Amino acid sequence: MAHFEKYHPLLSAHYQLDWPTLFRLKDVHALRADATQAALSGRALDATIEDTARYVNQSMQLVMGDRSLLYGIGDRATGAFCGSICLWQFDAEKTEAQLRFEVLERTPAAVMAEVLPRVAGFAFFELGLKRLRVVLPPETAAAQSVLPPETAAAEPAATNAAATTADQTATEPEATTPADLPAANAAARALLAANHFVAVDATTLVLTRDTVADDPAFRF
Repeated sequence: MAHFEKYHPLLSAHYQLDWPTLFRLKDVHALRADATQAALSGRALDATIEDTARYVNQSMQLVMGDRSLLYGIGDRATGAFCGSICLWQFDAEKTEAQLRFEVLERTPAAVMAEVLPRVAGFAFFELGLKRLRVVLPPETAAAQSVLPPETAAAEPAATNAAATTADQTATEPEATTPADLPAANAAARALLAANHFVAVDATTLVLTRDTVADDPAFRF
């Protein structure tokens, strides 16, 4: 596997995936300050734009260290920032990783419908991974705001030399659940199911390379 810093930009028919440093910081901050997306990902909100600047810089350190790949998603026609997608939590053999995505509220569903199989195909057929997993909140309403402890390590820590993911500072769950979290969770699960991800427990959905080996939507 080549050094991660060479893997940009990634292009789909309508979207360009590139480092978050290349998008307007205030747009990235709008995503990082979205309570619903934070709850879906099991991370804390960025309270200030300075928090987002630190997150972006620390994420790029992890890219340069071959520990994660974090992309902003931009519209190729307008340049508009739509969201982010990352591959992180790689195993030691670099055969498995966690995939995570977030979108702005205004982003149409068609964006991730195009981007998700593109990134999964890249992970399988360029990086050589065999398995991807996505972690989401459980569907039960009582547990909507809480992810498993290992997933709640959700902010990059520049001071931690042993950091191995795109998001590493341990955070506390949000005190209240965003009202639209159940709908957003259901939409994310439907998107994943449409792309052959299968739930293996209450919070984890998995896709294997063999499942999509002959699917043209995933060719890279």
